[in-house]
Amino acid sequence: MRLRFADKTRMERVLVVDDEKDCRFALADALAAKGFDPDTAENGRTALKRLESRPSTYGLIYTDLEMPEVGGLQLVEQVATIDPTIVSVMLTGVVNTSTTLAALRAGAYDFLAKPYTSAELEFSLARAIERRKLLLKNEEYRVRLEQLINDREKEIRWATMHHQEEMRNMYISSIQAHARSIEAKDVYTAGHCDRVDRYSELLARLHGGFDEQWIFNLKVGSILHDIGKIGVRGAILSKPAKLDPQERAEMCTHPAIGGRIVRTLYGMNLEPMVRHHHERYDGCGYPDGLKGEAIPLEARIILIADTFDAMTSDRPYRKALPTEIAMAELQKHAGSQFDPNLVEIAVEYAAEFDVARTEMNSRRQGDYFDARSGYAKMIM
Repeated sequence: MRLRFADKTRMERVLVVDDEKDCRFALADALAAKGFDPDTAENGRTALKRLESRPSTYGLIYTDLEMPEVGGLQLVEQVATIDPTIVSVMLTGVVNTSTTLAALRAGAYDFLAKPYTSAELEFSLARAIERRKLLLKNEEYRVRLEQLINDREKEIRWATMHHQEEMRNMYISSIQAHARSIEAKDVYTAGHCDRVDRYSELLARLHGGFDEQWIFNLKVGSILHDIGKIGVRGAILSKPAKLDPQERAEMCTHPAIGGRIVRTLYGMNLEPMVRHHHERYDGCGYPDGLKGEAIPLEARIILIADTFDAMTSDRPYRKALPTEIAMAELQKHAGSQFDPNLVEIAVEYAAEFDVARTEMNSRRQGDYFDARSGYAKMIM
């Protein structure tokens, strides 16, 4: 009984590789008569060039075993690496155990002994086509499975990132609450830590070269830079006049106190930036008199952000200064109080700081403070 091939199978392209011209074209004609789309190559090298330039063009390959330059075994090995869904059938006049094992190891699926009858060719084609269908289904399944895995991994990555972002936001909110509890003692510093956070991040990003974890740590340190003021008397924090020497000495303890407090935060090394945010570039700051680049970079950034906010915020003894005057003051003390390189960046991007300042000042103080009669109360 004659085998029938499905319409889709009839369109399968078959590459016939044989150095004997008569054998090559005879097989190609027989394939065409059975509804296939044959192509021919006179040796393995030509076949490989064709496959490499047009991968996945062919579904089946019928190749002679013995050929000059690139033989059938070498060709079959290469075909498996180019497209593993191509089914290779070996043509040979002599079939023995050693030849069979070598061909199977190389990746051949079947043998067709020369000379072959029409029925033998048809049976070989039927087996090869079934194998081809199976390989295509497996490949389709593999691609689909790979896509599902990739989609799932993307979902997991998104969920993980979302969770991390939520946890960071919760962490920041908690830290902001602690910082605002200190600001509640002084109406004039309301929102100060938020603004220092904003200006510190802006300066760090303008500087460049920091990863997001470094920026995150800087932001946390910026928010908590004044946490040590919890150890300073409220009367000193809210005093509208100039501090006397004794009061000034007590105020100067807050960086060291803050450093000890943040030392307890697990997984974050915030103590250096909090402890040293009042060090001066010339070594005349406190609490340790560090100088130049011995001062942690985060602390140098926070000092500029802290000072900029102090100058551009209302105080009991003066109104907020314009951004350009604040930048001029930073320039004036670059190299003595401030890191000159950081000041240069801040001055160059003064317009960016002005935008950030406007943005921060647009936030209502009443969001978390009720300011009246020179004092502030936390809204409950």
